[in-house]
Amino acid sequence: MVRAVPDHGGRGESTAVAGRYAVNDSAIEFRPLFPFDPGRTYSVRVDPRMLPTPRNDSAITTEIALASVAHVPSATVARILPSAGTLPENQLRLYVEFSAPMSRQSGLEFVHLLDDRGNEVRGAFLPLDADFWNPDHTRYTLFLDPGRVKRGILPNEQMGRPLRAGRAYTLVVDSAWHDAQGLPLAASFRRSFRAGPATTAPIALAAWTLHAPRAGTRDPLVVTFPTPLDHGLLRRALGVETQRGEALRGDVSLGRDETEWRFIPASAWRAGDHRLVVLAILEDLAGNRVGRAFEVDRFEQTDSTALPERFTLPFVVR
Repeated sequence: MVRAVPDHGGRGESTAVAGRYAVNDSAIEFRPLFPFDPGRTYSVRVDPRMLPTPRNDSAITTEIALASVAHVPSATVARILPSAGTLPENQLRLYVEFSAPMSRQSGLEFVHLLDDRGNEVRGAFLPLDADFWNPDHTRYTLFLDPGRVKRGILPNEQMGRPLRAGRAYTLVVDSAWHDAQGLPLAASFRRSFRAGPATTAPIALAAWTLHAPRAGTRDPLVVTFPTPLDHGLLRRALGVETQRGEALRGDVSLGRDETEWRFIPASAWRAGDHRLVVLAILEDLAGNRVGRAFEVDRFEQTDSTALPERFTLPFVVR
């Protein structure tokens, strides 16, 4: 058994390391699913009684560690999203973006939500067995506990929402969080915001505004929304295609606190009809989707008609 030892003075429990074991005539080999983190200590325990041919010997325990890279900590928190100064009290996700790849250790122990009195909001985040990172480990996703956010669920009735409308909050990221080189962050990070009223209505595509580009240019297609949408999903759930269904390649950027989506094509626009494609996975900050509110109890819905997997909004390039 291989377990990762806590990096914060022995507080908390060690974490089992995922991987595969192989036993041959002379050795037991362990291959971790992910590389060991430099500077992190791992506890290795071998119990001979569990071998294919058991031996009546005592278990052996030792600790191993890869050396930390010898340089000054430089990784920082680049930003925390959403970027708006006021978030709905039924906010579901927060994103922590870093300037460099981070280690694979659990992040919840390094993140704290403080209220306007400086007290930590206990049980604010959903504890998960697996952490949610982007592929290069530079963006970490925090989930505010949906059981507390959604009305009518027992945790919500017992504890209420982590965020309360009208109050101020600060998200603190500890500098003890290690980067991929086994070094702590260069500094801790604080992001303050206010909680506003809950957002409970489905996303309404009719309220979006599309500013069509000119033919023969690489001007951006600009789409604006009346309220912010989820930053992570916006980059994956919107696209552009021709009237014949051919997907266009290009660069996407977001602006105005995630109320603006801009698309610059790889080559100049051609005159004609086009479509903005919106996948059904798109959500706003509170988990509402196109035509479906997060707060709706699906067991009580009278309309069982399946929603489409994608929606389209037409626009014309002239």
